[in-house]
Amino acid sequence: MATKQHEELVDRYFGYIRELRAGDEEAVDRLVDLWDEDGVFEFAGASPVVGTFKGRNAIHTLYKNRVKSCGMPLKLTGELGVEAKRDIALGLVETHVNRMRALEANGNGDPDRIAVGWTTVIGTEDRRGFEVTGNHTFIFKGDRIASLKVIVSPKAEKSEGLALEGLEVSDIGRLSLAAWAVV
Repeated sequence: MATKQHEELVDRYFGYIRELRAGDEEAVDRLVDLWDEDGVFEFAGASPVVGTFKGRNAIHTLYKNRVKSCGMPLKLTGELGVEAKRDIALGLVETHVNRMRALEANGNGDPDRIAVGWTTVIGTEDRRGFEVTGNHTFIFKGDRIASLKVIVSPKAEKSEGLALEGLEVSDIGRLSLAAWAVV
């Protein structure tokens, strides 16, 4: 049954994700502590943002890799093609939760999961980027996350203050993968 306690856990989860994206290595353990021992984290979006991580050890590795991607260097192709390849670093990755609601899936009238809709802004150090929408669906086992399914829209939208122009489809994929390969 999804309870106020589960909603608070989801709020903490997104707070720890902000800390992780800011490079706080201690956030890794705080995140892992939210999970059941046999938890499953699944990226169910479009390629390249897909994958499943089973168990706390795999989820720990996922978060550990994500914290290491802060400022991660990337090569972007840009509108001029291969000749325009340039080094850049991942800068901004910021998620804004738009809505959260408890869902019933067990048939007994009790909500047993929480769905969260969000928008994430992804940008480079030089202010190129975009935003995407998506959702997280949390399922709980007691006071821990038993399962988390993340779906990321494959469609990049213009974001205020960032230039989407000049980014190729492969650039958007690289930035998305760097932002979510591990969260």
